[in-house]
Amino acid sequence: MEIRKIRSGEAGSIWRLLHDTVHRINQADYSHEELVVWAPDEYDAPHWVSRFIRTHPLVATEGRDLLGFAELAEDGRIDLFYVHHAHQGQGIGRALMQRLRAEAASRGLHQLYCEASITARPFFENMGFEYVEQRELERKGEKVPVLLMKSKL
Repeated sequence: MEIRKIRSGEAGSIWRLLHDTVHRINQADYSHEELVVWAPDEYDAPHWVSRFIRTHPLVATEGRDLLGFAELAEDGRIDLFYVHHAHQGQGIGRALMQRLRAEAASRGLHQLYCEASITARPFFENMGFEYVEQRELERKGEKVPVLLMKSKL
């Protein structure tokens, strides 16, 4: 497995991984309406390309297969963190988190935080994050519950 920065032309594949994973993995904890707001079925190429140019996510790959990706903001916020639904439980998330922690430490950060899905809570707790509080993100008039979680480096 290789973990590296995103390359030109990968935005669509990353979006597809996010969309499919949200709709297959998170359906146990979220309604169909919440999932559609969270990960719409329509790919908005200009939005995602410009976002990934700005955020420079890390991607985990094996050959040509995209296994997962993660974004780390300048303040230590993990905004997007996804492992392909067919590859969960194989250490990909752990490897991505180790790289995020190393990158955060090299920036002089002392803490990581995220607004995780209810579904992802066990993963983040296993990675040393602590639950702080439940929040609601509002998107297109739909409120989606998320969990604020923090971890010291």
